[in-house]
Amino acid sequence: MSHQSPVPFAPLRSGVIFALCVSPLLGASLSAQTSQAMLKLTLDDAVRIALQQNLDLDSEAMSTQIARFSAYGSWGAFDPMVRIDATASEAESQGQSQLAGGTVVKRDSLGFNGSLELPLRTGGALSLTLDHANDKTNNSFALFDVATSESITLSLSQPLLKGAWSRYATTTQREEEVRYEVQIEHEREVRHLMMRDVIRGYWDLVSAREQLSVRELAVERAQTQLKQSQRRLELGAGTEVDVLQAETTLAQQEELRLNARFVLRQAEDTLRRMIFQRTGGEIETFLDDWDLPIEPLTPLPSVSDRTLNWRESLRTAIENRPEIAQRRLDIDVAEVRLQNARSNRLPQLDLNLSSSSGGYDTDPSEAFDTALGWDFPTNSASLNFSMPILNRSAKYGERSARVAVRQARIAFDRQQLDVLAEVRAAVRDLEYRAEALLAAIKSAALATRQLEAEQVRLDIGLSTTFQVLQFQETLAEARSTEVDARAAYAKAVVALDHAEGTLDASAKADDAGE
Repeated sequence: MSHQSPVPFAPLRSGVIFALCVSPLLGASLSAQTSQAMLKLTLDDAVRIALQQNLDLDSEAMSTQIARFSAYGSWGAFDPMVRIDATASEAESQGQSQLAGGTVVKRDSLGFNGSLELPLRTGGALSLTLDHANDKTNNSFALFDVATSESITLSLSQPLLKGAWSRYATTTQREEEVRYEVQIEHEREVRHLMMRDVIRGYWDLVSAREQLSVRELAVERAQTQLKQSQRRLELGAGTEVDVLQAETTLAQQEELRLNARFVLRQAEDTLRRMIFQRTGGEIETFLDDWDLPIEPLTPLPSVSDRTLNWRESLRTAIENRPEIAQRRLDIDVAEVRLQNARSNRLPQLDLNLSSSSGGYDTDPSEAFDTALGWDFPTNSASLNFSMPILNRSAKYGERSARVAVRQARIAFDRQQLDVLAEVRAAVRDLEYRAEALLAAIKSAALATRQLEAEQVRLDIGLSTTFQVLQFQETLAEARSTEVDARAAYAKAVVALDHAEGTLDASAKADDAGE
């Protein structure tokens, strides 16, 4: 789509971009209204406005943002965690022996516990813990009346089999990232479908306007023929049957013109529905815009010299179709889940390492320095092993994951076959539409020459009004067929571009230019 808009744009109150011009044909009959305007749109204008206004595309863009935030947020599972607990207690106990330390033993305690936990992408965790306790007591056997105890512990836990290493520990994050990529491709799919529908709707509108022009010209020819038949009757060179035939033909052509106008209005509303979707929450302020006549500025195309090769088109489709990209990503998701299921079948074997140091003194700072200097360390290491006897959940979970991978691959193959059939059908249809358009152009040209020749024969008395009217109808039908053939060819081009997955190439180029 390389057509440029020949008119400037001006924003109306609805926020939609319009090209406005006052139509001189409407005259004084619309003088009571605000200046009657006409909406002029090129094909590029219609697509660009639809990309800005389409609500379905906006909704998909929001879904993409949600998927992106979910993917980014999933990595929060590895964010460091700080925990702080503070406690205060006061206790009195009755001494029950001489070793109780007093008749009534009192103890006031103020405690603090803080820890820093760092989850590791290997599936384990590293933690640093500080325990602080300050005790005051009247126990005669206590070393100090007021004392502080400090304890610092550094520990590491790491699974060695089940749940071990990053391939398992980051499965959730990798799955969320793939889902984000799937949503990106789904948004692109919605964008392609919307662009295809807008372009087809635009060509339907152009075709409807051309069909109305054909029917208006047919009505003019019928009116001219009726006047000629009436004059010939007045001069005695014609008959009342000729006048009646001309009147009948005029009535038929007027009926066809009414139908063409109805189809045009329908086509205008269909295009409006696809490109003018924002109401700002107040649809009443949006209604007047729907009464604006639409004048499409981009004409129906002629047959191009585009080289058609379904194998080349298929290769392009395999690279660009968002549906195929989604099925590839579905395989990635299934394989990530299979890795997770394989890990769940393994026995649980966890390694735990810890080292701690304590300090005790009347001076809190001395107690802390003693603990921090690791003067009295305690080190430990342990291996914890566990395994379900049957482990049926994990066993059948892995089998289910394997089947899901095969199912995803089948869906990918089926999608490729669907695209193959769609590409071949699109190429075949475009070839047929090109030939049909050339034939329709030739038929319309011959019908024009036939009518001109028959009109000359009538003028010299070698033909009849009935025959001329027949040739007029033949010409009208031939031109109508040509318009339909041009519209069908234009939509076949769009269908092939959609099948190849290249519809948004020009839109991306426009965005990059801006």
